[in-house]
Amino acid sequence: MAVVSLLVGGCLDRNVPQISPFLLGPATMSGLTNLTSTAAKEDVDVAARVVMAAALAMIVGLIQLAMGILRLGFLTQLLSQPMLSGFILGSSIHVGMSQLFVVFGLHIKKSTGLYNVPMNFYRICSNLPESNWVTFGLALACMMVLYTFQLWVNPPLTKRIRVPIPIELLIIVFGGITSYYLKLGTEYNVRVVGTVPTGFPEPSIPNISLAGSLIGDAFVIALIAYSLSYSLASFYASKEGYTVDPNQELVAYGMTNVASSFFQTYPLTASISRTALQVTMGSKTQLTGVVSSLVVLMVVLFAGPLFYDVPNCCLAAIILVALRNVFNQIAEIKRLWRYSIWDFASWAVTLVATVFLDVIYGLIIGITFSVLTVFIRAQLSNTLVLGRFDKTEVFKPVDSYADCVEVPKVKVIRYEGDLFYAGAERFAASVIRASGFDPRPIICCKKKLVCTINEAEAILKSVHSQQDLQLSSHPLHDIQLGDGTCSPEDLDEPVGGCHSRCCPCRTTKRTQANLKLEALKRKQTALCHLSTLLDKVPLNHLILDCSAWNFIDFVGVNALKMLIADFNEVGVNVYLASPSKSVQNYLLRGGLFELLDPSNVFISLFDAFAFVQNLKCQKLQDGCGGDEDHF
Repeated sequence: MAVVSLLVGGCLDRNVPQISPFLLGPATMSGLTNLTSTAAKEDVDVAARVVMAAALAMIVGLIQLAMGILRLGFLTQLLSQPMLSGFILGSSIHVGMSQLFVVFGLHIKKSTGLYNVPMNFYRICSNLPESNWVTFGLALACMMVLYTFQLWVNPPLTKRIRVPIPIELLIIVFGGITSYYLKLGTEYNVRVVGTVPTGFPEPSIPNISLAGSLIGDAFVIALIAYSLSYSLASFYASKEGYTVDPNQELVAYGMTNVASSFFQTYPLTASISRTALQVTMGSKTQLTGVVSSLVVLMVVLFAGPLFYDVPNCCLAAIILVALRNVFNQIAEIKRLWRYSIWDFASWAVTLVATVFLDVIYGLIIGITFSVLTVFIRAQLSNTLVLGRFDKTEVFKPVDSYADCVEVPKVKVIRYEGDLFYAGAERFAASVIRASGFDPRPIICCKKKLVCTINEAEAILKSVHSQQDLQLSSHPLHDIQLGDGTCSPEDLDEPVGGCHSRCCPCRTTKRTQANLKLEALKRKQTALCHLSTLLDKVPLNHLILDCSAWNFIDFVGVNALKMLIADFNEVGVNVYLASPSKSVQNYLLRGGLFELLDPSNVFISLFDAFAFVQNLKCQKLQDGCGGDEDHF
């Protein structure tokens, strides 16, 4: 509840000064010209805040209703637990800092907006000589009593009786009595609660025209209020053995905020301390809420004047001691650091941004950083080389299990992540690295060699065409038919009875023979290099274990297609093992099976491995395999 109250307070601090003159109507505005006292101006400011808070409650309720109807309860998953923990702690520091002004009795203006916590802390420290030491002493005494009861009195007492001593209520009662008889408000300038209106407010329609300036804050408050309430409900639901429907909770909170906005309330949410107290007292049903609401209603209708002399510092002491449990979350640092550096970073970044910037900025930065960590983690998925354990169907990482061995010319690789645009490039790079060689440089060399071979064949074809053309220009009885081969000695033989060394026919024949010999030599060399290049490929078969893949997007399918095409280009057959049904559907829609034969997809890793082994045995039996390792 404190977090939402802080968010609402920050929203009002930012917006009321700009638009409050338009909220109170012309009658009230005409009376503002004669206002000179500070108290009267504060009353007008409070009235403006009430109008804006009611409008904010209405907008928050409508947003929550819309989210519930659209089944958007899953949006709370954007708020990770470490991020929420850091945000709540940072918000609690804002609450505690605001209460220090009251504890020290300082009558100075508070900073709002960016950097308000450091600036307020500086103002408190620089104005300590002006503190009201009576106020400070009373607040310190209340905190000591509260802390003593909560830590040493109530815990053993609750083992004997079900109801703990309501020390907070007693602090308020005795604080009011002390202030009344010692006249702390008038004699010692101790701030008191003052007049508390009695009676139920008349229903009024909230000013929806303020939606334009409040919609951003309203969305944040709606999301945070629901997230805190749903997290609290889920926690106690798991302890009591029942489930909570997130969308139903959204609708319930939305209807509550919309209905209460007609009675000038601000946005509602669950209270951690009140819920914990009710559970401790043995509450099981919603009848508890009815009873507590009736008690609050009686206080609103009749008991308002009794709070007139209660010192504000007593209420501040109660709030500061109540925040003790929240501040204990600092102990989460050690556990988060040991568990995950990413969770620790999410907690720390959110906390620092919330404390040193502002609550809204802390929330935005926290959510953004949490989402970014998801993408970063996707970039850091493990890629493992698997080996077969003895002669079983079990495959384990070879770097963790010494008894798991690899088969020559066969690589089994498992990528433990999802193939989507954030990690597709890393997937391809990690598989290439795990395979032990990069096919892309080999493909580049192969293309150059193939290009050389094609050029040589084109030259040979051109030479043959020219020779055919020359022969066709002489009579048939003058053409000397040979065996189709060319040698330097042939250059001395006359063509068509021409014996002159300066004959153009003889020169052309010599040039064509040289071109033919050079082309044949280049072709033979390129073929030899190509054969040597492909023989150096360390693999013949690559099996990808797809059991860890949950989904693949379009970019992931394209990355997989390019990877398979590259390995196929250098003579490596690629197989997919253990893909889920949804992954197979993604692959089918992505057009992978236009490149990969569906028979290369297997339901288990062992099936793919057995298929490769059968191919190996069949190749050896046919006598085409030669050395077994070559296959």
